[in-house]
Amino acid sequence: MFIKIYFLINSIVLFNQIYCVYIQFERKNYWNLFGYDIDGVKYTSDSDYEQQVGAIHFENEALKDHEKFLIQKNLVPYDTVYLFFDQIVTIPRTRPGIPFTVNIMNTLNHRKNNYSPLLSPFPNTQEAKNIVSVYDIVIDGCRRLWMVDTGFIDVPGDRRQIQAPTVTILLVSINKYVVYQKIRIDPEVLRNGVTSGLRTIAIDYILPCSETFMYINDDSSNAVIVFSLRNKSFQRIVRSNANDEAWSFPVPKSIVNYMTNVVRYRQPPNETFIQYSDLLKTTIADREKLRSDAELSEPDANPRGVLYERNVDSNVLFFTNEERTILFCWNVDTPMVEENVALLTDISPDNDFYISAMDTSGYRFQFIVNRIRDINNNIYNEQDINFVNYQILVDDMLENTTCSARTQCSNFLDEWRGESSRVMDVY
Repeated sequence: MFIKIYFLINSIVLFNQIYCVYIQFERKNYWNLFGYDIDGVKYTSDSDYEQQVGAIHFENEALKDHEKFLIQKNLVPYDTVYLFFDQIVTIPRTRPGIPFTVNIMNTLNHRKNNYSPLLSPFPNTQEAKNIVSVYDIVIDGCRRLWMVDTGFIDVPGDRRQIQAPTVTILLVSINKYVVYQKIRIDPEVLRNGVTSGLRTIAIDYILPCSETFMYINDDSSNAVIVFSLRNKSFQRIVRSNANDEAWSFPVPKSIVNYMTNVVRYRQPPNETFIQYSDLLKTTIADREKLRSDAELSEPDANPRGVLYERNVDSNVLFFTNEERTILFCWNVDTPMVEENVALLTDISPDNDFYISAMDTSGYRFQFIVNRIRDINNNIYNEQDINFVNYQILVDDMLENTTCSARTQCSNFLDEWRGESSRVMDVY
């Protein structure tokens, strides 16, 4: 099934014109509300209890929301990655009735006319029960899936630390996910023991894969926590609070700093860490004002904050605005000027949806859009389609934009692919 969308691609102020391109997005899946398949037991409506053989429940027993097993309206995706035929989705425990914080579903189900596949616990039911609350997930080039479990339930009226926060690494292959390591985060790097702000992560690695650094942004403070896989050590870097120069480039400065100091100039991760940590100590956070613990924990009807993903093959950075209603791109191999940033789509006039998660690897760009919930009662209309999966080829998406400009890197990749193709032809 396809959905046809008009995209605003570029605006040239000199000529006061806006160019539009007609693009087809493939709609892969859609949901009114998410359901579950837990070891063969299917849930397609709310359930006060987990259905287990031999369990006895009293139907007249009144439960509070935070005691209920499944409340469908609270299953709201936060982040997603696509791997082979699977899609992994995180749902942080900021609302009651969330059975599992990390979930998986088979995206091939739509080929069987099942356009709304059910969620299942990831990586399996037993392991998933030991994961409390996860926001960001990343798959690196060494086929490792990274996540931070805050260990903290952020449900209003039931906020509590269930277990110590951990960095969890899984080895991934087709239809197989194995927990490789779980490392407890050093309490010394946390601000007053608060873990609810450990949301955004980035992975810097180089072969051999053991030389890897994980950067964890602490949204509850002006700091970044860095984890060294080789040394199994953590370090907290507090950004300077000194006044900084004005910033006008469309890409947020914190993201540019990471892209230019870690991604663009490849160095051994240890050297990059030293350089990047020195930079962080001298620049103030620019993303947004720091929020209090109460603000951070409050489950807004529609979450906000810049999303960004880098396509490694094309070295293009995709990023949203704070409201997640506008999608931009920037070819990182081009100069950092506004003319090199292209506006890909603006869904704000529709005012019904926002981009909740996106992922790009290889030649595809895939993302989830969520319907904006009623601001008064903070719920979805169960008769509407509230969540949709879309995908598109990266080359099609970037055609005729400044982000598709030829660079020395892209020329090298074309030559490399040509050589690889000739080698395959020999065999």
